[in-house]
Amino acid sequence: MTTLTTLTTLTTLTLTLTTTEPGGSRPLEQAPEILEAVAESLGMTLVGLHRFSIETTARGFTAGYTIELDPGTQTTESHTVYLESNPTKRDRPGVLAFRDEQTGETVAAWLYPNDPELPALAAAVYPDAAQVLLARLGLHASSLVVTIAAYRPGKRAVVRMVAPEFTVYFKVVRPAAAGPLHARHVFWGAAGVPVPRSRGWSADGFIALESVHGVEASQVVAQFSPEPFLDELDRLTTEIGLIESSGPARASLSARLPWYVQRAGSLLPAEWSGITALGAAIERMRAAAIPAAPVTVHGDLHLGQIFLDPDTLDSPRISGVLDIDTAGLGDPADDAAALYAHLVVSALHHDDHSNPEAAEGCRVLAARARSRWPRRGEQFLNRARYIAATHLLGHVLTPGAHSATLLAAATELVVDPASA
Repeated sequence: MTTLTTLTTLTTLTLTLTTTEPGGSRPLEQAPEILEAVAESLGMTLVGLHRFSIETTARGFTAGYTIELDPGTQTTESHTVYLESNPTKRDRPGVLAFRDEQTGETVAAWLYPNDPELPALAAAVYPDAAQVLLARLGLHASSLVVTIAAYRPGKRAVVRMVAPEFTVYFKVVRPAAAGPLHARHVFWGAAGVPVPRSRGWSADGFIALESVHGVEASQVVAQFSPEPFLDELDRLTTEIGLIESSGPARASLSARLPWYVQRAGSLLPAEWSGITALGAAIERMRAAAIPAAPVTVHGDLHLGQIFLDPDTLDSPRISGVLDIDTAGLGDPADDAAALYAHLVVSALHHDDHSNPEAAEGCRVLAARARSRWPRRGEQFLNRARYIAATHLLGHVLTPGAHSATLLAAATELVVDPASA
């Protein structure tokens, strides 16, 4: 489509923005002004916008917007644009760069699916182009239905591809990550971990994964027995810990504590003193902790990554493990803390969606999982506490988050002596 071509041929545009300060209380508050400039660069007028997502990045935020453009005809055009605050300074074709001359803050804009960090995505989401990618792997489809299963801008995407002959999931990643990720799936599968089987990979930045058997644990949290599930999860993480790894896992979120404190304080100025006190308490625990000997960890463990055999919920059996691109050498307390924090947040999500059974299932499982931390020793317990508190502080940055509840849960982990 011509609009896509026009936008993606532009590389840089400097604009004097009228923002207040970088990292202010409203992330990407200059979005309407930027999106108007994007529309003007296309010779169109912005007539509507809706932000549908926002998440933190290593340097700031990435937000997704649906925009309605008037090309001067009787119809409007709808497109998806992502804005990224404090982006990389690398030159990225197809990315518009906006600079606030007063603060020096930069915001990048690009049009989906032309993700500058995931070059294979633009082909993977269109059936005709996706069939060409599949054919490179020896997978020939007579027809193809393509749906987006998951997408994290600039990081990764999962595209479900259903053909009469097969169903595969394209994991779209940064090009340099595809080969090692394919090798990891092969290696972990040979070690007995039930990861999806890889059907091949491309240096363009994707691997093709088969489906795993079972049901996502997050979908049946109100149905399975907590203690047998946690026994099974302990068995899995022990098995993963025995796998040889040559590189580090995704960096622990605890490394981003100062950034979380600053952002949360800016978003919630009335809670500034409590947030800074929480950050100081987390940092004291981190400084006092004895680092663990690194073992292989998942790196982002939560119920959405775990599949269960649906016929064994009374005595759960793990039938699949997803998203091992975050795996590597790390602290096992990171996986324990991530699981706990995700359960706390998931319970609130289920409250919001009037699903009390699932909410209670998450709360019970969180409490049972946390009660196991002391079994791993005092140092493991303390590390899990401050890492989980950091996770919860990070979740405060999510729009619509239960900030008071999450801050209280994080504070209880590191301040209340009874939390041990």
